[in-house]
Amino acid sequence: MGAHTPLFKGVVMARTRRKTMRQSAACARDEAIGVLGKGTETQVLGHLAEFADQVVVITEKLQAVVERFADDRYEELAEAAHELDLLESAADDTKEAILDRLALGTMFPMSRADLARLVASIDAIANLAAGAADRISMRRFTLPASMNEKLVELARIDVEAVRTLRDAVVAIGADLRVVMRLAREVDKIESRADDVFADLYQGMFEIETDYKTFHQLKSIIERLENVADRCCENAELLRHMALEYLESE
Repeated sequence: MGAHTPLFKGVVMARTRRKTMRQSAACARDEAIGVLGKGTETQVLGHLAEFADQVVVITEKLQAVVERFADDRYEELAEAAHELDLLESAADDTKEAILDRLALGTMFPMSRADLARLVASIDAIANLAAGAADRISMRRFTLPASMNEKLVELARIDVEAVRTLRDAVVAIGADLRVVMRLAREVDKIESRADDVFADLYQGMFEIETDYKTFHQLKSIIERLENVADRCCENAELLRHMALEYLESE
């Protein structure tokens, strides 16, 4: 064929402009969705940090319960256990609000499933703390001073683990490498909790006590140790998330 007519050239140019406009619109739409998703994710991470703060306060209250038990201050113990229950209920409300926000289906740079698992796993720490306080306040009994000291030590290690985990959660939105470093710190803290737990568990079989007291003490010790264990599981989840999203950057 001969040279294209001016009309044909005009049609081609118009089609090219429309295609370019559609591509530009698609890019702008994708960018807008990304910005919206990032903004929503930032809000959720902020709520998640608040939730982690609540769990720290709950674990600190558990430490107070253990300390009052060790000092035979049962009236104050009951009051602290009641306050812990109220704190745990408030944390449940925060958890549900976060999960509801994740369920809206907004596109997140981070996986909504990963965030939901993290929320549920952190919530398990609060549940364990409430369970430990319930077992402690169930009925009065007295332990040797050496075992009371170990119980208090384990409760304090729990607080240290939860605080470090909270710092790792806060770091999700700032520096994923910090998340990984703090996750390793949680592992080290949990290892110390294991050592104290082993001493307490052995001590249970060395004291003379009745059947009910033995099983109540066993339940308390296991829940205190499980708090640190759950922190370690959360740290592993955070490490997985950090590695996944560092690779995608």
